[in-house]
Amino acid sequence: MLYAYSEGWICNVSAAILLASKGRTMMPGKGVEYIFTNSSHANPLYRVAPRALIEENEVGYDKEKYRDMLLKATETVLSIFGFDRMAYGDLPKKIQEMVAAT
Repeated sequence: MLYAYSEGWICNVSAAILLASKGRTMMPGKGVEYIFTNSSHANPLYRVAPRALIEENEVGYDKEKYRDMLLKATETVLSIFGFDRMAYGDLPKKIQEMVAAT
């Protein structure tokens, strides 16, 4: 569970490093906005892109990461009603399999 909490600061630090590499200065305590681009990349610097460096429609986002985040949040709110995100975890793969079978 510790990994879940450390992931956030790693992304913040990575985005700040990327901003600094482009000459942008960061003030202590100031937040940094970023978009997940490849959350499974081995190098943390390639997992996110700072929002300040992205032009509109320039960078793709990691759809699976955002889907997973949405399912986690939904489970947090709806678990009292029996919602289990694992039932929906591989839904796109199931749909692909169904389409391939037809």
